[in-house]
Amino acid sequence: MGFLNKVILLGNVTRNPEVRYIPGSGTPVAKFGLAVNRRYKSGNEYKDETLFIDISAFARLAEITGEYITKGMPLLVEGRLTFRTWEQDGVKRSKHEIVAENIQMISKASSESGGQKSQNSGFTENSGITENHSNDGDMDEDDIPF
Repeated sequence: MGFLNKVILLGNVTRNPEVRYIPGSGTPVAKFGLAVNRRYKSGNEYKDETLFIDISAFARLAEITGEYITKGMPLLVEGRLTFRTWEQDGVKRSKHEIVAENIQMISKASSESGGQKSQNSGFTENSGITENHSNDGDMDEDDIPF
């Protein structure tokens, strides 16, 4: 039996993507943040909960992300959940993050009207490339330059 690791998020970019290159292979890696809101009712009052999620993109998707994505943009991100651990100043740290496999730019008008307009542009992990980079998210933390 196979298991499913699929995440789909719709939110706003919190910081411009930072693109770096993995030493040795030269594979591009883009990292940026995404804010995702959830509205819920507590008693007679509506409350908002905001999550700030780190996103990583590899290869051609990283290059495209660095070129076209900017802070404040609404995005639909499809990918997989990963768990990273590292040591910083002698302290073990860890976090979950999303490795993007597909990024869809959402126009402001589309996101405000509940997705009624179809003026969206999408990029996938394999946009413009023929190699399969599905294992890039499983590399050693020391290979990623940030």
